[in-house]
Amino acid sequence: MIAVLLTSTLLTMLGIAGVLLGTYDLQSSPLPEDLQDLAPLKLQFLEAQATNPYRRPMAAANIVVSALVLIGSFMLSWRRKLAQWWIRQAVTAKLIWIVAYTATMVHHLKLVFPSLPAPSPSGATLNELISNVVLGSIISAALHVAAAWRVSRPDIRAFIKESSKS
Repeated sequence: MIAVLLTSTLLTMLGIAGVLLGTYDLQSSPLPEDLQDLAPLKLQFLEAQATNPYRRPMAAANIVVSALVLIGSFMLSWRRKLAQWWIRQAVTAKLIWIVAYTATMVHHLKLVFPSLPAPSPSGATLNELISNVVLGSIISAALHVAAAWRVSRPDIRAFIKESSKS
C-alpha cells in the first residue's frame, strides 16, 4: 500500500535527520573559519547555538527520540502489531523534545542577545531570531504529528493486521 510506504519513508527521513542533527550537535567543534563571511548577526546566532549550555544534553536526547521514530518506521515497514503504538509513543517523545529544545534555545538567545538594537544592521531583531527558532520547531512538530496521524488511520491498521493473520 502506497500510503504505508510514504508514511514509513517520512518517519525514516525524520528519524535519520534527527539522529544526524543530534550527532552533529553532540560534537563540540568550534565554528569553521569560512563562516566569517556571514553577516555579523547570523554569525552571532550560530555562535549562540554553539555556546548553548544545553546543546549536548539536548543533542543526546534528540538522538534517542529520533532513533525511536526510526525504529517505529521500521516496525511499520515490517508490519509489526505494535507499530502504531510505538510510533505514537516515539512521536510524543519527539514533540516533548521539540518543546524543550525550543524553550532552551529561546532562553539562551535572550541571554546572549539581551540588548540587541531595535533593528540591527542586517535588519533582524531579537524577536525575529526567536520567531525563526519557533517557526522551525512548529514545522518539525507539524511533520511529526502528520506522520503520527497518518499511522493511526484505519487503512494502515488493516494493512498491519492483514500481515499478522498469515
